[in-house]
Formats: sequence, structure tokens, C-alpha cells
Amino acid sequence: MDLMVRGSKVYIENDISRLNEALATLKLRKKLFIITDENLYCLYKDMLSNALNYDLEFIVLPAGEKSKSIDSVLMITKRLLEGNIKRNDTIVGFGGGVISDITGFVASILYRGINHVIIPTSLLAMVDASLGGKTGVDFYNRKNIIGAFYEPKLIFIATEFLNTLPEAELKSGFGEVFKYAFIKPSLQAKLFNGSLAEIISDCISIKKEFIEEDFYDQGLRMQLNLGHTFGHIVEIKYGLSHGIAVISGMKMIFKLEENLGLIDDSYLKKLNSLLEKYKIIAPDYDYHAYLDDIFNDKKNLKGVLSLVFIDAKGTYLFSNTKEELYAKISSR
Repeated sequence: MDLMVRGSKVYIENDISRLNEALATLKLRKKLFIITDENLYCLYKDMLSNALNYDLEFIVLPAGEKSKSIDSVLMITKRLLEGNIKRNDTIVGFGGGVISDITGFVASILYRGINHVIIPTSLLAMVDASLGGKTGVDFYNRKNIIGAFYEPKLIFIATEFLNTLPEAELKSGFGEVFKYAFIKPSLQAKLFNGSLAEIISDCISIKKEFIEEDFYDQGLRMQLNLGHTFGHIVEIKYGLSHGIAVISGMKMIFKLEENLGLIDDSYLKKLNSLLEKYKIIAPDYDYHAYLDDIFNDKKNLKGVLSLVFIDAKGTYLFSNTKEELYAKISSR
């Protein structure tokens, strides 16, 4: 399946048999720089070297969120320049959400912008991180606080990479999938009886609607952050994987809405039924403990924070100052 998501051509395939064909559309030089992590390098270096019609230079990062840093950006940039990269060259991010985010950010700043390709290898990256042009790194104990909106030219999704994905990472990816299932409830049925390829395709189609309407995240696209504001806090504080933190964040949002009298407990029950179906455990936290922290979020504009809420009509932005939100909570 092929589709366009704004400026990105997206391929959804079972394997990498069409990868050379896809890359050929970009008219690349013979040399190709691939940014990846040490786990994926060990698993797939030979496979990529044998399959691709290019001279490959790998830039390998330690696996995990700690690599999503300014230090990694500087190291990658130095390696690219030492490799004589040119302004009309293309770099490839081969990996999960961390690799997708950092590759896009490096591409956005080198020579004031070069082309990049994302080959996502995790479920989370396939349904979310690789799409929509959000790039960035963590800094000052904040998630994605330094970054840019910068779209890849090409996204090549091969579901065969999920075969070697650790179970914990696969379950983490479902955090973003569950988010989409609440934004578009029609997806919930497929989560009980659809194939993984169908689920990935539906998630991409849902995100496509939002980013084509609001690429720079000024309004509608912010609704894709369901569960993320609280989720980012507990992700950093407790070292949770991103998707599991998003699920915990959704639990907190649903509980906050319940306590404000805006929804009933059916949303939390639906989420728990999905967790039971996929045998996923996500910690429960009391949202009261994180109310101060969420106002440090980058979406806090002039003291007003927009949380993503949900009701029978769908997702919407619930905007308050800290004082207004505390007053609403204490009045219940």
C-alpha cells in the first residue's frame, strides 16, 4: 500500500523487497548514511548491506531514550561532515521513535535542511513517530523540548521488522494505537478482530487527517496528544517506555474528566478492556500529584495549558490557567 502524507511518500509493505525501488525515486548518490542503534545494527546490518544497492555508512547510537540528546546530534553531524555529506544528500533513520526523532532533527539543521528517509522498525514509530514531521531531542529534563517540524521525503514501513521487536516494545507501541482508537472509536473493533497491518494502516490514515489540516500543531493536531501531557511527566520521572507512559497518561486524563463530571467511567473501562486483551500493564498514578508539573509542558502558552479531553463528540482542547484548573478541581 502506498499513500502520501503531506510531503512524505509512505510505503506499507510486508518486507523490504521494494525498498530499492522506493529509494530510487529520490535519485540518491551511491553512498548512503544510515543512523540506527546498536541493537538494530547487530540484527540488520548484513540484511541491509546485502539488500540495498548503495555503499552504506552506519552511524550507530546506544539503544534507548538517553541517545535522544544534543550530544548525539553533535556526534551524528560530525560523522556526516567527516563522511563528506553534501547539501543534496539524503540520510536514513533506521529504527524506532528515538531514531526517527533524532534523524529528522539532524536533517532539519544540517545545511539548513537536507532530505531524510525513515524506515521505522517499531510499532510506535510505524503508527506515529515517523509521520508528521515532528522531530526533536530531550533537554533540561523535558521531552522533545528542542526540535523542528521537518517531514521525511519517504517513509518505508516493512512489518517484518516487528518479528524481532521485543515484546515490551511491541506492547509500548500499542499506547499510541490505543490513543488513535479513542480519537476514532471505529478503530476499537479492529483491535479485537483486525490484522496488525490493517491497524497500522488505519492509524496512519487517522494521523494523516490531522496533520494535513494542522501541520504546525496550532489547533486540531494538538488533539493527537491525548494522554501525552501527563504521560511525558511519568515517562521521564519513572523511566517508562513512551507508549506505556501514554496509556498511564490517558488513565489520568480520564480520571480527571470523571472527577470534573465531564465523562463517566466507560472510557476507563474501555481502555482497561484493551489492556486486558493485549496483556499490557500500565501503572496507575494519581493525577493530583502531577498538576504542577504539567504546566511546564511546551504546550503551556502564556500561562494557559490546553489538555486534550474526550467526550461522546470526540476529542477537544480543555484550556485553563493553573489557577482555573485547580479551582475547577477543588469545587467538585
